[in-house]
Parts: sequence; C-alpha cells; structure tokens
Amino acid sequence: MALPISSAFCSNLNGIPNQEYVTDEVGNVYININIIGHVARPGAYLVNENSDIITILSQAGGILPGAKMNRVAIYTKDSGKVHIDLKAYLDTGDLPNNYKFGPNDTIYVKQTVGSYLFSKSNIINSVLQILNIYLTISVM
Repeated sequence: MALPISSAFCSNLNGIPNQEYVTDEVGNVYININIIGHVARPGAYLVNENSDIITILSQAGGILPGAKMNRVAIYTKDSGKVHIDLKAYLDTGDLPNNYKFGPNDTIYVKQTVGSYLFSKSNIINSVLQILNIYLTISVM
C-alpha cells in the first residue's frame, strides 16, 4: 500500500543504515517513489517495496483522461529509463517483466497531444475570437 509522505507517518519510521529504505515499527519496508506528469496528484510517495505500478499510481489519484498509457516511463538510477505499456497491462492483466521498483524511482505519465490541445482549447477559442473581431473591424 502506498502512502503520501507526512510528518506524522515519518516520525515512526526508521531508515536502514546506508540504504534508501524506510521501515515501520512492524518491519514493513517502504521506498520513496516520485510520480510526475498527467496524474491527479503528482508528488513523492512512500510505498511498500513490493507495490505494483497500479497501486502506486492509485495513490497519486490515478491517471487522468488523455494520458499516454501505452508508454509510461520509469526513470531509475540503475537502468536509466524503462517503458511500461500500462494499457496492455490493464487489458490483459499481464505486466511484461513485472517491474520491481527501487528507491527514488520516478514514474512519468505523458499527456497525449490531442488531450493537450483540447485542454488549451479555451486559449485557441479566445485567439480566434480576437482574430474574428479584428477582421470584422478591418473590413468595415
């Protein structure tokens, strides 16, 4: 289970010496994961070291509509960048290579171009209205 980092929660955690892991009073091991991009609540989260990508993204409020689900990037210190096809995983329930997260990994969910343009449609609409007014005035 993933948890957002809070001072109340962190006060009961102990770091393992020379490691990037955190344990609680009963011995559960947590790692820090960063979630950025097209999700509801991007940020840093403490997650159980055995959490899967769905559980982790759920803690960030889930992926927003218009996310590029077929190419979710995971940045790691060890292997650089790994891509996961989250759409295929949700369709089949089978995650190739069953990715195991490490401390301070970063999940980046990109937004599709169409979704980005649609989200900016108010700006485009305003520009077109101003252009229409300008053309109307210049024709008179």
